[in-house]
Amino acid sequence: MQHRSPSRRTTLRSALGTTLGTALALGCAGLGVTPAAAGQGRVFRDVRAFGGTWEGVYDGRRARLRIIVVRQSPGTLHTLYLTLTDLDRDETFTGSLEDLPATSHLAGGIALRGSAALTLRALVLHTRDTDRLSGTSVRDGRGFPLSFRRSGTGPAHVENRPFRDYRDWYGGYAGDAGEGRYAGDLDGRPAELTVLREETPEGTLIGFRLVDLDRGMSWGTALRESEVRQWPYDRQRDPLAGSTLTPARFLDEPLQVDSLYWHGSDAAYVSGASAGPGGLYGMSFVRRAAPSVRGR
Repeated sequence: MQHRSPSRRTTLRSALGTTLGTALALGCAGLGVTPAAAGQGRVFRDVRAFGGTWEGVYDGRRARLRIIVVRQSPGTLHTLYLTLTDLDRDETFTGSLEDLPATSHLAGGIALRGSAALTLRALVLHTRDTDRLSGTSVRDGRGFPLSFRRSGTGPAHVENRPFRDYRDWYGGYAGDAGEGRYAGDLDGRPAELTVLREETPEGTLIGFRLVDLDRGMSWGTALRESEVRQWPYDRQRDPLAGSTLTPARFLDEPLQVDSLYWHGSDAAYVSGASAGPGGLYGMSFVRRAAPSVRGR
């Protein structure tokens, strides 16, 4: 997960100037991180780890994903057969992907058929814990995140209200002093995501901190509230897409974010992927002490 991929979106480092330093101090310096136990699943070995039944969320709604992996003969390539069911809406989508190498933990561009056209842009096995899988889908030109655990290993579904706007990043609707804390994993390693809102002389900043608890590494960045307030809804759901997060330690490498989506139907869930030399690496989070379901 350490890499130096170029960013698709300006990270605001130069625009924020000294103000960014304030947010990074808030977001990733002096963390006092202590190592945590590694994930409970197995380390990725080959594409067969995609196979099985997965329980989780599709854009925040309860969902189930069934995957069958078949080796193409002769050779070492494989075909995935997928059935995605949106349990809350009683919608089912099916499709397949051929010619997947045995070494691949990433499947992308999967066209599914159902009540509407749905494409799985990226489906990513977490290489340090293959009981976890996340990704993004595209429907009607819009992005929708997915987050799954292998059947029998996941926690209960967290009930929360739909995502409204950027204030749900840090709990601005919940009256909780402008801090959102999320527990989850980075590519299967235990991790935390914290989003903080801070008033500074230069204006209001929203700081993001990602912490890899297993390796004691952290990254951060900050955005100006005055700017994100003008963003369209879909961009507010995926605020760090294409951003490069700055490491807290000088010798650590930056973290390139491909996507980090707040789920539209349930703002307690956040999932996406980082980008590295081997492709994409999944990450999933669930908000701690999620806001009240009032207002759904």
